[in-house]
Amino acid sequence: MKPRPALLSMLGSLAVAALAATSAAAAVPPSVDGPRTVAAPLATDTDGDTLPDTWETNGYDANGDGTIDVNLPAMGASPTKKDLFVEMDYMSGRLTSTAGLDRIVQVFASAPVSNPDGTTGIKIHLDAGAAAGSAYNLGGGNQVTYDNNLQPSASQTTAIKNANFASVRKAVFHYMLWADSYDGGCSSGQAFAIPNDTFIVTVGPKCGWAGTDDQEVGTFIHELGHNLGLRHGGTDHGNYKPNYLSVMNYFFQLGGVLKSNGTLYWGYSNIAPAALNETSLKESVGLGGSASAYKTKWKCPNGTTRTTAGAASSPIDWNCDGDATDTTAADINDDNTNTTLTAQNNWASIVFGGGAVGQGSNVRAKTAGSELQEMTHSEYVKLQHSHR
Repeated sequence: MKPRPALLSMLGSLAVAALAATSAAAAVPPSVDGPRTVAAPLATDTDGDTLPDTWETNGYDANGDGTIDVNLPAMGASPTKKDLFVEMDYMSGRLTSTAGLDRIVQVFASAPVSNPDGTTGIKIHLDAGAAAGSAYNLGGGNQVTYDNNLQPSASQTTAIKNANFASVRKAVFHYMLWADSYDGGCSSGQAFAIPNDTFIVTVGPKCGWAGTDDQEVGTFIHELGHNLGLRHGGTDHGNYKPNYLSVMNYFFQLGGVLKSNGTLYWGYSNIAPAALNETSLKESVGLGGSASAYKTKWKCPNGTTRTTAGAASSPIDWNCDGDATDTTAADINDDNTNTTLTAQNNWASIVFGGGAVGQGSNVRAKTAGSELQEMTHSEYVKLQHSHR
C-alpha cells in the first residue's frame, strides 16, 4: 500500500520543522564570554538572590555526594530574605576594623530592597575567620603573606584565592582581599570585571593612603558594587556626575554621600534624579525634588569642586558665577565635554550572582579596561585640594 500524498506532506513538514529547530539551536550565537549552552531548569529562588531555596534551607552540596559542604542556614541564610556572602582574606594590618565591618553590614541592612518575608534590606554575611570576632567568623577568612605590590594583580589575586578559598564556596561566597597596592600603581581597589565574584581593596601604606575606616568602608562597598553590576556613572562609566548620589561615584567613594541633614551616607544610590544636559543647565531647579535629602558636588570651570550649601533640590550655581538663576552650559563633571549626565537607582539595578556565585550565575563579563580603572591616591589628594 502506497503512502497517501497528504500523509507524506504532513511528515515532510514535521521533518522540516524539526530540522529548523535543530539548526536554530545549533546556530545560537556565542556570548561575549564563550559558547552558550541550554540552561538546566533553575531551582526555586524565592527571594531572588540567586541562592536556591534548598541551599538556604538545607545547605549546599557542592559535588552531589550527599554531604553538605556549605551550611548556609547555620550561617544565617534565609530563602525569604536576600543574602550576600563575602569571604575576606587579608594581609597583616590591612583588614578594616570591626567598627568598619559593622558599618558595611548596616549599609546593606538598610537598603531599600524588598523581601518576601516583608522586611527590607540585604543581609550581608562577612567572613574574616578568627580575626574579627565571632560575628564575622564563618569558618573562612585567612591572613595571607604580605605583598605590597600585587603584580600582575589579576593572576596574583587568583593565586592567593586558589590557595586560601575553599572551592566548595565559589557558588555561595564572593571573595575579596584586603591588600596594600597593585600593578605598580596607587589605585584604591579593583574588581577585575563587571559583574564578578572577586575584588581587592588596596588603600595601604605603600602609596600613602591613611587607611581610615572611611576609605576602607567606602572602597569595599564601591568594589563590591562592581561585583554586583554597578558602574562609576550608573547607566554608563562617566564619573563625577552631580546627580549620581552613590559611593560608586568618585565624588563620594572615600568621603560618603552628603545628606542635607549633615550626615553621611555610604551606600548605593536609591534615587535617579533627572538627567543633566550640560549644554543647557537650568540652575533654578537644582537636581529636582527627589534629591531633597541630599547635598551634592560639582566641578567649576576653573577646576575647583563645590558643594551645595543646602539640599541639592535647591537652585545650584552650575557655572559658578555667583548666582543660581541662569540657564547655562557648563562641564560640571570635568570630562572636557558637554554631554547629558544620567543617573541610576543602584539598589534597583543590582545583579546578584556575578561570576561563579549562585545557580545559573553570570559568567564574568568582558569589561573594558577603562571601566576597571579606579581612583588613585593622587586623584584623591587632588579632589581634596580642589574643594572650596
